[in-house]
Amino acid sequence: MFDLVERADMLMEDSRLYSAILAEESGSKDPAAMAFSMIHNKSMITKEILQFYYRLWSGGVRNYDIDEEDLSAEIAERSVYLGKMLFVDVLSTIEHSAKKISKQDGVTDAQISLRSIMDKSLIDGRMTSDRHREWNDIITMRNLAVHDNSISDRSKKCIIGSLTISMRPNRMMKGPLNTFVELARISNQYYYEWLRSLRASRDADTP
Repeated sequence: MFDLVERADMLMEDSRLYSAILAEESGSKDPAAMAFSMIHNKSMITKEILQFYYRLWSGGVRNYDIDEEDLSAEIAERSVYLGKMLFVDVLSTIEHSAKKISKQDGVTDAQISLRSIMDKSLIDGRMTSDRHREWNDIITMRNLAVHDNSISDRSKKCIIGSLTISMRPNRMMKGPLNTFVELARISNQYYYEWLRSLRASRDADTP
């Protein structure tokens, strides 16, 4: 469980740094800077709750009438739930920010989505096919977490960053305990990467 705390801390520090960089470049009201500030706050809350549970269980503050195996399952269930909520929040924040930024570039489609934004980035040559595949998988993971309790409707093996996640029809996605927290951290990094690519493209188009 301590690994989850560390990864939440990494997400918190990354988002704080990204927010500061973008705010310095474009001001604190920049949609991207504000998004990373929100992600920083969400990851801080998650880290604090995970630390609370870690101290509770490792310090023996709470008395249990269950055996060690059941206790481990209880810890895992709470950890997965917190990670899933963090991941969903992070993706929602990223999508809201990306839509605002895309509209600034003149995109007016009322049905614009994070997936269509990443599709356009691939078409425009600002994203590799491998990164596009990862974004598609990340978005699919978010949709399954929100709408289907992470139960898949297909067979697939997803490799996102250092994560490997197995999907089988009518079964919950299978990955390590840190899956959702790590997905949140990777998504945060990939969004910053996308923003840098977009800004570089804008600069190149400026006479």
